[in-house]
Amino acid sequence: MRKHNTLLILLSAGFFAILGSTMSKSPTLPLYAQSIGLAREDIGLIAAASTVTGIIVNFSSGLLSDLYGRRKLLKISGFVFLSAPILYFLANDVLTLVLVRAYYGIATAIFVPVSLALVSDLYPDRKGTFMGLLSSATLVGRAAAPLLAGTIIYFLGFSIVFLLCSLTGVIVFLLSFGFPDTGKELQHFEFSFSNDLLLIGFLDGAVYMAYQGIETFLPLFYYLQDKAWLSGLILTVEISIMALVKPYAGYLSDRIGRTKPIIVGMSLVGLSMFLLAFSSSLLLIASGAVAFSVGASLSEASTKPLATEISKLRGTALGFLESIKDIGQALGPIIIGFLGLRTGFLGIGIFGIFSLGIFLLSFRIHKGEK
Repeated sequence: MRKHNTLLILLSAGFFAILGSTMSKSPTLPLYAQSIGLAREDIGLIAAASTVTGIIVNFSSGLLSDLYGRRKLLKISGFVFLSAPILYFLANDVLTLVLVRAYYGIATAIFVPVSLALVSDLYPDRKGTFMGLLSSATLVGRAAAPLLAGTIIYFLGFSIVFLLCSLTGVIVFLLSFGFPDTGKELQHFEFSFSNDLLLIGFLDGAVYMAYQGIETFLPLFYYLQDKAWLSGLILTVEISIMALVKPYAGYLSDRIGRTKPIIVGMSLVGLSMFLLAFSSSLLLIASGAVAFSVGASLSEASTKPLATEISKLRGTALGFLESIKDIGQALGPIIIGFLGLRTGFLGIGIFGIFSLGIFLLSFRIHKGEK
């Protein structure tokens, strides 16, 4: 019963954490930056600030949770979630807004790997299933946030959005006191680098290159131009499919092993990139988005549990994966923006399939050694 209550608390915290953090940036951030007179290039810099923070903090927060315990780190994350939105009231230029976004990024960069590590601690035999449930809770928050924030901005203004984001942070902070104090596997700072962990990171990096590339450039496809509502609908369907599939994908990986879902998932991700690269109709674009949703869910529901099985330092391993994921998420739009829609999506698809091939080859060699 206690574990059941902890899971409900964790799912609730995940929902409110990502609801608040997403509301603060989508569509709030560009609109707020525009309202205080900032240029488009400034908005791009501000939007990147939290991602850069994540690349650095994900790994260190996972390591610190292995050293000091999960609950302490999740309390810190909750405090940042509640305090960061209030700082928007002080942000009136590029520098202060960048600093606020960088500070806000700390909250998510701590919460995601440490909460997943907590799930791994509590449910060692069913970690795939419950990691999938936690991911689904955060995806529901992510899907609901833009509509809620946009409506509030239209009727009540930015201030109410910032206060509501802070309120969700208060909820996360209070819920963090209900978490068990697991972790503390480390007696001193250490990290044994694993090539296998890096290869798993490449898989997640490829998935999030694709994810951010789709999210950024989908409205620019010929068949979706001047149809913002349709591109928004496709993105909403994409997130909804991921939220529905991930728990089942995690359950599947618990039952049949991690490798098979990764093979199917990454193959679907590669296929989705090829469909988008050579799309000649709205049906192919929609099919690519759906194939990506299912493939990403299958792969990610297995990579994270697998990382905790490779490394005894579960928080560190998950933090490392999240850092690689953020690098991929930052690179995706850059690659597609530089190479163009067709070549960019095709390149990401090839990278994903190549990463899968190297991953499978490495694991077969290691099994042969055993």
